[in-house]
Formats: sequence, C-alpha cells, structure tokens
Amino acid sequence: MNHLSISSSYSVVGKAARHFAIVWCLLLVWSVAAQVSQNQLSLDQGSFLCQPGVINQSPGKGASITYVLNPDYSLHSINTDDRRQVSRNERFEAKVKLPLVVRPAFKAMLGLKYGLERFHFTDLESSDFPLLKRLSNSELKVAEAAAYFVMPINDKYYTALRMSASYNGDYSEVVNFDRRYALYRVAAVWGVKKRQDLEYGAGLMYSSRYGHSTLVPFAFYNRTFNEHWGLESTLPVSIKARYNFNERLLTLFGTEYSSQRYALAVPEPISNPFLNHTEKAPYVYRNASLDLTSSWYYHLRGWAWLQFKVGYSFNLASEATHISSGTTYNLHSNRKLCGMLTLFFTPPRNYR
Repeated sequence: MNHLSISSSYSVVGKAARHFAIVWCLLLVWSVAAQVSQNQLSLDQGSFLCQPGVINQSPGKGASITYVLNPDYSLHSINTDDRRQVSRNERFEAKVKLPLVVRPAFKAMLGLKYGLERFHFTDLESSDFPLLKRLSNSELKVAEAAAYFVMPINDKYYTALRMSASYNGDYSEVVNFDRRYALYRVAAVWGVKKRQDLEYGAGLMYSSRYGHSTLVPFAFYNRTFNEHWGLESTLPVSIKARYNFNERLLTLFGTEYSSQRYALAVPEPISNPFLNHTEKAPYVYRNASLDLTSSWYYHLRGWAWLQFKVGYSFNLASEATHISSGTTYNLHSNRKLCGMLTLFFTPPRNYR
C-alpha cells in the first residue's frame, strides 16, 4: 500500500471517528437521562406482573459504541473467478434505547442505531469485477430506528413487539430514504417466565425489502442453572452457554448467525461508450456467516461495561445481485477471525 492510500485510509478512519464521537456524546446524554427516569418509575411496579429476563443474565445495553474487525481474508467471485485479499473489514456502530412509556402493564422504547462499514483490499488495480472496487471505495451505512413494546399479562406470561426500519447502503448522505436501501421488520413474541431462573417463548419475524419478503419463526430459551452456569439462546440465530465468575465478570461462548445487507450503485461500462463511459448500476450485496465466538463482559464502574468478543467466522452465503437484470454473482470468503470491542452503559442489577 503506497503512502497516498495509507494517508487516505487514516483520513477516512479519522473522519468516521469524529462522526461517531459527536453522535456518541448525544446518545449517551439521552440514554443516561432516560435510564434514570425508567428506573425511578420501575420501583413502583407491582409484583403480580412478570418482567422478561432471568437472574445473572448478561447485561442489556442502554447505550453502546462498537468496533468490529475481520482481518486478513480472501473474497472470491465465483462467477468472474476473481479472488482478492481483504486486509481488513471494519465496522463502527452506535446504539441507544430510550424509554418512552414505563408502566406496570406496558413499556415502550425507541431504539436508534447508526453504523459505518468499510472494506480494505490489498490490490484491486487488475480486478475486472466493478463490485469489488465499489466496496473498496465506499462507506457502507446503516441508519435504523426501532420501536419496542413489552406487555406483561400476569406473573407468568408476557408479549413483546418490535418494529424497525433501516436504510442500508453506500449513499453519501447521513441517511437516504430511497426504497432501494430500505429494510422493514416486525417481530412478535410470546414469552413464558416460569421462574426467576427460567424463561422461554416463541415468535415470528416478518421482513420486507426491495422486491422480497420473508416470514421466519424463532424460539428462545434462557436458563440459569446455578450461581455460575446458564444458557442464553435464540433459535435459529444463536445458542450460548454462560459462566458468571462474579457480579463484575462473565463470559458467553457458543454459536451465532451474523448477516449484513447493503444496496450499492456500482459504476460499470455500458454498451455504447460514445454516449457515456460508465453508468451506475444498482446492486444488492448480502453476506451471512456462522460464527463461533467467546464474549467477555467486564463491569468497569457505575453504569459502564466493556465487552470483548473474539471468534472464528464460517461463510454461509455471500452474493451480489444486479437489480435491473436479476443476475446474481456468488461470492465466497474463506474462514476468518472476527473480533469486537464494545463500551456500553446499563444500570446495575440492584438498581433496576
């Protein structure tokens, strides 16, 4: 990599860091104020209504900032037989949940998320696949808003609903509401909290995106066996064992499903070069993997926690679809390391 590209890379990272510093400060202030309000109100809740979660469960995130890194792997276009090395694939994310209504029989929260993802290839000068060059030159963005509703029925049953809209793509604005970038989801949950150390349930998730929709069933099972061991699972997405060393340190280890989806405008040659040398063709890039991970949670102080995750990622399905023609290009990445570092804030258990 030459000095110009190194300088450009640092400039992009620096710009992203400044971007996130401003967003993070705003979200943190909102989250702390909202969490104080939520916990003051929750002290008056009646004991006849159950609350989701089990004892010793991994802490939730009121506000968080995350850095994800996938270093040194190859990305292979099977259709064009073009294989390129990715020196690193990195993602920054900021999230916050804001309580809107907190009552014994009804809770409503607003969730906000903003993310930036970037691919860094070692050499693309000789590549004939325009999509890879676009991935290398783009900041892939995720802007999401979600509404959460929790409705306890009695001391044993509860229902929950999540609705979200996210806009994922290579747009230059802070957010672009073009329907090509849009992904809408609705998830409904029926939960059973049999005891303080056992809950389970099932639900349905409906997803709608440009030209495609799905309905997927899921189930969850959370169990605390004793003061150290537990299980946290959402099938078919993840299943993890938990070990609590003490109140300040715990680990989760197991499998989880990871996926990303972005809409891109890819410059490519057109049939008549006298009219225009290139045009921007609409693509959708999807990536899915099964990850074997180990996450460590450490309570820093007060409301502040640190999460460190490391693991191994196995490619399940990666593809790029040319929207206009419907042509799909199959992509494949080799097995790769994955890592994540998150700073998040949540009220202490004895305060919630």
